[in-house]
Amino acid sequence: MNNEVLVIEIENWKQLLKKNSNSELIELAFFKIFIKYEKFISDIFIHYSIGEKSNFNYCPVRKLNFSDETHLNKIIQKPNTSFINHFDTVLKLSEHIFIDNPFEILTRDANYSSEVGKMKIIRDYIAHESSHSKNKFEKSVTNNAILKPHEFLSKTNPRLSISYYSQYLKIMEETSDYILKGPVSSASARLQRVPATVRKPKRKK
Repeated sequence: MNNEVLVIEIENWKQLLKKNSNSELIELAFFKIFIKYEKFISDIFIHYSIGEKSNFNYCPVRKLNFSDETHLNKIIQKPNTSFINHFDTVLKLSEHIFIDNPFEILTRDANYSSEVGKMKIIRDYIAHESSHSKNKFEKSVTNNAILKPHEFLSKTNPRLSISYYSQYLKIMEETSDYILKGPVSSASARLQRVPATVRKPKRKK
């Protein structure tokens, strides 16, 4: 299991947007890429839940061991169809399924979690264009500014000096890589940060 399909989709849209100056196309690009991102999250969640490893030979330690995908779908009460979007399920249930939960980067990491939430809101507004999704978009993403999704995505994030679109692509690539490789153990991280203490020899009296 890898994120190759997502990476290829990102690269394809990068090349297409270089050739096309239509600013509204960035909205379609984001939507198509985020759909691939959701599919990746859903697929890797299934793989890990039934004990299968990523291409980095990583599988998180599980609290609950599911025998196969049918077993998983019955427990989380989802129909056993060819594709199920588990994205919301991952955010809600992964902490109850995995001990070393790699999906926490989507829900608890200060660098990513709030932006992942905004990306989902943008995706929903593009998909549904309902008054509810529009209000949520303006309240949670644009800070009540009246903007269309492609207008917001094209804006520069002043903190990063890149567009929100570029920022979100970066987030999707980085979080998918992290989920494939797994979290670094806190013990190892602490050992790497703490320098060895060197004692000075006592002087003889």
